[in-house]
Amino acid sequence: MNVKNYLLLFLLACCLLAVFSCRSLVEDEFPDHGQKPVINCILVQGQPLTVHISMTGKLDSTLLPMENNAKVDLWVDSVFVEQLEKHGNGLYVSSRIVEPLVEYSCEIVVPGYQTVYCRETIPEPAEIEKIEHINIAGRDEEGTTFPAVKLTFKNNPNQTRYYEISIRYIQRIGSWGGEEEYTEEDPVYIPLVNDPVLLNEGLPLMLFSNEIITDSLYTMVLNYTTGASYGVSGSYVTMLSPLIIELRSLTYDYYRYRKQLYLYSRGRSADGLITPITASPVYSNIENANGIFSGYSFVKTDTITPPPYEF
Repeated sequence: MNVKNYLLLFLLACCLLAVFSCRSLVEDEFPDHGQKPVINCILVQGQPLTVHISMTGKLDSTLLPMENNAKVDLWVDSVFVEQLEKHGNGLYVSSRIVEPLVEYSCEIVVPGYQTVYCRETIPEPAEIEKIEHINIAGRDEEGTTFPAVKLTFKNNPNQTRYYEISIRYIQRIGSWGGEEEYTEEDPVYIPLVNDPVLLNEGLPLMLFSNEIITDSLYTMVLNYTTGASYGVSGSYVTMLSPLIIELRSLTYDYYRYRKQLYLYSRGRSADGLITPITASPVYSNIENANGIFSGYSFVKTDTITPPPYEF
């Protein structure tokens, strides 16, 4: 047998060894690293301060155990004001309404665990200068037109600020008794991001900082679709609905949390083929626990009714 045949046999043996050595049982039971409190409180201007407390679970858990025996003390600008009321299902509600530029801090005692501390101050809301609706801003991959909102808002280029824009469309869901009409608000979809500030964030979200905004006013074009369309003259257009637009001024922690939550959700729903499976942790700013204690202020428009199409 010549040297070439010996080499081929050696390579074949190596391949067989690699194949059989990989046939080991993958452990599908994950170790329990011990429970830990999870604190979730999104401070929203004009709403009561509400804290939700649960406990961590295993990796394959679908429902987390709620904590209904905690004691939640609230301080406002370093002055103790109250102990939050228990409302069941892990909810603790304050009588205080959240305001901008006020420091809120909580001391949370969960039996058997270290005392939990959290603190946050939400910024004052930004101002909207002008809103313009564009009925046809572009076309998606299937040729259906999509509209856009052109929003101009005030900005302080000397101060780092974080923003999120919420666009919700109003749809009629029926009426009862022939008199009262019932509607609901649903978030719009984003078919295409082409605003440079949003592109700078690298995620398909209406979430951004003023890092590259150098002027005191900025106009942002936000493409959107309601997910419904109809045919006109051989093409399709997005069905227009009344809109409500919020410009939210975020804390840095909430900005980080929203970004990481998106990446975490994408990683969990990935199939490993078209979208890669990634392990992105959820951002936390809680001392001695997991979770988030942060929020935002906002300005909200009245109902905006887009003008009808002109064909």
